[in-house]
Amino acid sequence: MTLVPPARATRGDRARSWATRSSGTRARHAARGGLELWIERAGRAAAQARVWWAEGTERVTARARERWNRQASTQRTAARRHLTPATQHPSTPTRSPRHLAAETRAGRREDLVTGWCSVLLVLGLYLDGWSAGSRPGGAVTLWHGVLYLGFALTAGWILTRNQRRGAWSLRAVPAGYRLALVGVGLAMVAVAGDTVWHTLFGAAHGLGRLISPFHLALFTGACLLVSSALRAAWSGPSPARVPGLRAFWPVVLSTTLVVAMTAFFFQHTSPMAAATLPAGEAAQVYQLLGLLAHNLLFIAPVLLLLQRWQTPLGTFTVMAGSVGLLLATQTGLGLVGLTGAAVLGGAAADVAVTLLRPSPQRRWAARSVAVVAPAVYWTSHFALLGAGYGARWELEIWLGSVVWACLSGLTLALLMWPPAVPLTAWNRGRAAARRSATPTPMPARMVGR
Repeated sequence: MTLVPPARATRGDRARSWATRSSGTRARHAARGGLELWIERAGRAAAQARVWWAEGTERVTARARERWNRQASTQRTAARRHLTPATQHPSTPTRSPRHLAAETRAGRREDLVTGWCSVLLVLGLYLDGWSAGSRPGGAVTLWHGVLYLGFALTAGWILTRNQRRGAWSLRAVPAGYRLALVGVGLAMVAVAGDTVWHTLFGAAHGLGRLISPFHLALFTGACLLVSSALRAAWSGPSPARVPGLRAFWPVVLSTTLVVAMTAFFFQHTSPMAAATLPAGEAAQVYQLLGLLAHNLLFIAPVLLLLQRWQTPLGTFTVMAGSVGLLLATQTGLGLVGLTGAAVLGGAAADVAVTLLRPSPQRRWAARSVAVVAPAVYWTSHFALLGAGYGARWELEIWLGSVVWACLSGLTLALLMWPPAVPLTAWNRGRAAARRSATPTPMPARMVGR
């Protein structure tokens, strides 16, 4: 049997077969419809995009790792050679990690300037509140300019710390000041949103002026800005013991301004700026709640600072007296005599801290401060209220109010300085782990180290 080889296809046959296949493909595409074709093309494009993204991510990661290793090796070389800023060449861009940490920390002078710029911001806030109270219905006043000027000065001062001209860097911002940059951005968004809000819904009055959404956002951003010196000192390497009020002044100033801004938004319930004569039981309940709210604003910063420092004498006297005086401006200084109670309460806190010396090992001392200070504050408050303004409360009401203030201070102290928990509290009921009779061998890589 003989096998006959197939005949060689001619060029015409190949052309006819290609035309047949292409016509069949077009027929199938037409049968599938245009939607499936576009879905297929989109899938191929998405797959290609994923490939490109993975390749780009790998390249960026490799470059970042290479740059990080180069910087780490340079810093290790400088540390081995014990290079100091005086012996390094001026063109050397890298320094030891310890020197970098020292460069990015604000000094006492910078914290003071930040605090005084923030004073202008808070003064503008209170002056604007006083102007709105004396002239209701006014839109933009001169005191808005003072408020925004203080904000701009504080933000500009923080943004220019440790920066070189034409080369702004986030790493150069001092520790504790970086969160203020978030406050600047939040405040700018709040100002723009407040403008649109007033255009659409008109100007707010009374309580609505304080709790407007964009006003609260502006308040949050300003608090992040004003508290920069407090955060910087909190995270600094300074010990808990403070030599005196002068060295502690940046912290006192920053904390006082934050409390004053918070108290401004609770001025309608504050006993320092509310009506003096209770008219009926409902008014007395309202004033009791306002007293407790203001008491928390008084005792919370005391306990917060005692978590980090052994505060010097005069810290809380300045803080409570300044906040009371600022609140008195919202009633045209009509209740300025009640500032004496704030001064006495702050002085009681200072004396108790000096005598009892609260610390993490002496938690009972911090709790005692949280009880003694409100007792002196509100007892003297009701005494001055009756002697200077003729508003005499019944004995059980004002005495019960003082007790409630002491209990709220003790409760806050227990939350911030909780009692120690026994080690067996969370281990009870668990199966004891078996101890091996033979000691655990040391890993080979640890031998000889």
